[in-house]
Amino acid sequence: MPAVPPIVESATAGGPAYLIAWERLPDRSWGAHIAWVVLEGEAWKVKSARVLAEDVRQVEGQRYRTVPRRTP
Repeated sequence: MPAVPPIVESATAGGPAYLIAWERLPDRSWGAHIAWVVLEGEAWKVKSARVLAEDVRQVEGQRYRTVPRRTP
């Protein structure tokens, strides 16, 4: 069974989101690839986005050491 990514708080997601990976942006700063789940009508939908690192805040008790770091 694959590991579940750690959770972060995200302004873009409007709450909790999974931190899929840290990603190096073209300007050499860091961003985050995140995913979250929303209820649309009676269906759950997965959303994802690539956001600036400032968009996310770590949540106490989560383990971030295994989050991949992607560089171009």
